[in-house]
Amino acid sequence: MKYNSLETDLLLNMTKQQKNDKTLSLVSKINKMNKILFLVVLIATSCTGGLRTSDVTPYPMLEGAKESTTFAVEVNGQKIWTEHYTSNLKVDEMPNWFSDPYVLEPQEMHIASFEGDGLLEFNITVEGAPVNGTLLNPQNVVVKPLSKGVEAQVEGDKISFNQVGSGQLVVEVEGLPPLFIFANGKEEWTPAKDEADVIYFGPGVHEAGYIEMKDNQTVYLAAGALVYGGIRAKDVSNIKVLGRGVLDGDYRYSQMVLIEECNDILFKDVTIRNSMHWTNTLVNCRDVEYSNVKVIGFGPSSDGINPMNSQRVRITDSFIRCTDDCVAIKAMDPNHPVEQILVENSIMIGYAYADGVTIGFETNAEYVRDVTVRNCDILLARGGSRVDGHSGFSIICDGPARISNILFEDIRVEKSELKLFELHITDGTEYGYGPPGHINDITLRNIDWLHEGPIVIYGYDDNHLVQNVQFENCRVAGIPLDIIQDDVMQLNDYVENISIE
Repeated sequence: MKYNSLETDLLLNMTKQQKNDKTLSLVSKINKMNKILFLVVLIATSCTGGLRTSDVTPYPMLEGAKESTTFAVEVNGQKIWTEHYTSNLKVDEMPNWFSDPYVLEPQEMHIASFEGDGLLEFNITVEGAPVNGTLLNPQNVVVKPLSKGVEAQVEGDKISFNQVGSGQLVVEVEGLPPLFIFANGKEEWTPAKDEADVIYFGPGVHEAGYIEMKDNQTVYLAAGALVYGGIRAKDVSNIKVLGRGVLDGDYRYSQMVLIEECNDILFKDVTIRNSMHWTNTLVNCRDVEYSNVKVIGFGPSSDGINPMNSQRVRITDSFIRCTDDCVAIKAMDPNHPVEQILVENSIMIGYAYADGVTIGFETNAEYVRDVTVRNCDILLARGGSRVDGHSGFSIICDGPARISNILFEDIRVEKSELKLFELHITDGTEYGYGPPGHINDITLRNIDWLHEGPIVIYGYDDNHLVQNVQFENCRVAGIPLDIIQDDVMQLNDYVENISIE
């Protein structure tokens, strides 16, 4: 993006208040553009009959789960059963570092799931409004991700808005836990209960424990199924975990999903939540896909999805909310390098001690390469870490690996409390035994950080550099990075060839 000299001078001389005004203006323009595009789609498709109000299929209530008495959700006139879900951590058993107020109090959310596509018309009643004595108004109600340009209409105790197509939304009302909306497209395949090689869970509560999967098996969780337990698989191939039901660890099951040395793995549509420690751990696996999966974690080290020493992994169209990194790509085993990882079209909330997406810390393999993170919304990243805090997304090389050919593209970071982005080579001993590694050939393209903050790039020494990092069309608080880079970039002496355009 090119600027004439007058525009450059104006940008350089803006005060902080002017920057904030410009950010608000930019968000407003984006929202207006999205509204215009939405209206164009409405007009164009109504002329052809292509866009219609969707048929909506509500899911059965989850037996034994608590129904929300805060949000009453209707979509296209259909009532959607909405859950009020709360963490069940034993606070007195938490480690000392897990101590921020927002994790020591119960973590709450409301969840509305259903099947529907096309034009979805939402009408949500906030029971007991006004909230904390404050009348609902457009200033204290927001629908995220902001990039979708959904602007809620508020009247009395009612919130209304439209969405075209399936996907996930977060409705935030000041003073209340969030409302997660999971609109799923039409289910492609539903197995019969007695079908061969299918472990079938219908609506209702199931105490399954750890489910040991074998070659060519499918675990199917029907809508309305609440399954307490986890998944185990080792040295098998062609396994699937499907359906619109819920796999719940109840904070009793550790590493709820542990897949080791497996090939051809598919997780699709399911909700996986409340694991002790890492939620989805993929060890030395090949050809893995997570599609439209919802992962929710509460406790210490509740990483969302961890491809570890794995290759050809795709995480797409998913929603991940965790109290540790949402997606953490790791290379703990020196004998198994990591490559061809894709994270795309997904929403991430790093509620505590979390990045949206990180490569590292553990990087002991020969290399980590060919990783792409594209078209993702990171709604929150915050909390401390062993390198002085988490970022919206990052690469932390804590081991001898060479990390290269990494692309971050079309990413929106709405809030990252400590750092916007980080490339960091440690001495290799934060989690392992060293030596240091290398980071090179990193591209960031079309990145929007919606507020101010630092970008941190630290190599380790003259032999362990961060090299060849290219920023293209990136913005911080609405200002092009190539204009304000000196106010944002924090580099040490072991960084080489940083390009900002």
